[in-house]
Amino acid sequence: MPDSAPDAPTAPDRSRFWPWLVALVAALVVAGLVAWRPWSPAPSPDAGTPPTPAGTTSAPTTAGATAQPAPGSSAPRAFDATTAADLFLTDAELARAVPDAAGLSLADAEGARWGLPEGSVVQPASCTPAVTVVEQEPEVFLRRLATSDVVVVLQTVAVLPDAGAAGDAFDALVGTLGECAQFQQVTPGVDGGSWTAEPPTTDRGAVPTTAHRQVLTAEGATSPEVEVTALAGNALVTTTASAVDPAGDPGDPAVLAEVAASAAQRALDSLG
Repeated sequence: MPDSAPDAPTAPDRSRFWPWLVALVAALVVAGLVAWRPWSPAPSPDAGTPPTPAGTTSAPTTAGATAQPAPGSSAPRAFDATTAADLFLTDAELARAVPDAAGLSLADAEGARWGLPEGSVVQPASCTPAVTVVEQEPEVFLRRLATSDVVVVLQTVAVLPDAGAAGDAFDALVGTLGECAQFQQVTPGVDGGSWTAEPPTTDRGAVPTTAHRQVLTAEGATSPEVEVTALAGNALVTTTASAVDPAGDPGDPAVLAEVAASAAQRALDSLG
């Protein structure tokens, strides 16, 4: 490698490695290490806890993030398969959230499925939500991706049965991130990935967010990442920005969290 020689230049030319690095980071973020195939069969439509009417949950983060019901209505509208895509960042929001992604657009990922690859596990197991965001398969799961030779941005939307379930999932995720400074994903036949994460910063405002920096290491490469999850009514929206260059900066967690919250509020307002 160029940087192994004693007289190697301070800033070696990485251009011939860039296509490989971009492909590697994108593959790690999308296919090998993040939700792809469900690790268990999808629950039947009548399985699980019945929807909880708004206002009955005790989760402190839910009430503030849920669109307020109109006078005379019993509950706010919730995101579903027809409205979940409104939660994705627009091009302008993406450029604000991740400056290196300016000019890019998030594109749908066909065949996106929630969960871990078959046979894959997270160690320790208690850190699994740090990879999957939620512990049970959501009712709707969407994923979009934007890539360049500098940054890879992945955004997922997980729609849960109701705001109470989403608030509980958000609280569980915050707790997991606070306890999981180091964790890894082990997949048969694949060089798994490991993460070293900083403690999260959680803002329990009108739209609660939790943001943190982490470093992904896999296949002998490292990728600095910034990740934010926003709680929007009955949905969790996770945005991960990964720098292609190991020395790169994928963005400011505070800025990404601010944009994620405003985008989620935009989508909540559109529910009426």
